[in-house]
Amino acid sequence: MQFFKNLDKKKLLFVCLVSLLVLSLSTAAVSSFDKEESRFSHIRIYLSPSNQYTNYYAVGDTTEMEQCDLIAQKTAVKLKKLGFTVMVGQSGATLKSRCDESNAFGADMHIPIHTNALNGEYTGGTHVYVYGSDEQTAAEAFLDTLGKISPGDDDRIEYKPDLYEVFTPNALTVYLECEFHDTEEGADWIINNTDKIANAIADGVCNYYSNIE
Repeated sequence: MQFFKNLDKKKLLFVCLVSLLVLSLSTAAVSSFDKEESRFSHIRIYLSPSNQYTNYYAVGDTTEMEQCDLIAQKTAVKLKKLGFTVMVGQSGATLKSRCDESNAFGADMHIPIHTNALNGEYTGGTHVYVYGSDEQTAAEAFLDTLGKISPGDDDRIEYKPDLYEVFTPNALTVYLECEFHDTEEGADWIINNTDKIANAIADGVCNYYSNIE
């Protein structure tokens, strides 16, 4: 109270105006966040991490299933913060049970999360698989965010209408092969960048729905 007594009226008025401005900006920021959050709340995202527990990485004493489970959980956290409704498939579950669960959940987008392998010499970057040209825009949203950070430079989109987890779900499906785990470079990058990969996947979802809404 003594502080305010020592202020003249002009200074007191200035302090009050600054305080009101700060409060107004804070309220606007919270309101903006709430609007963004509610904007996506009706959109349901199903994350389906790889169940391939025998696909060992070139380094790190780990597997595709272990790393993709981790990436999916981190992606879910980011998507929920953005306001999306999210479900993550149970670790190790069959593809059929995942697709059935996704359909029962009423998913708008179904995202299988995998890491790739070929011959132990090819760090090929991000590969995105979708059913066909109708899903091209969604595929591009993920290639743009995930392809930018994966070390391989052969990023690509491929139409894979024969993949079970592409043609079975009712939802728009974007199947992600984040990077190749059978090279030391690729495996090391995946293991040490699960946060960045999760953020890139979440950003892909957000960018896609931001552009079509």
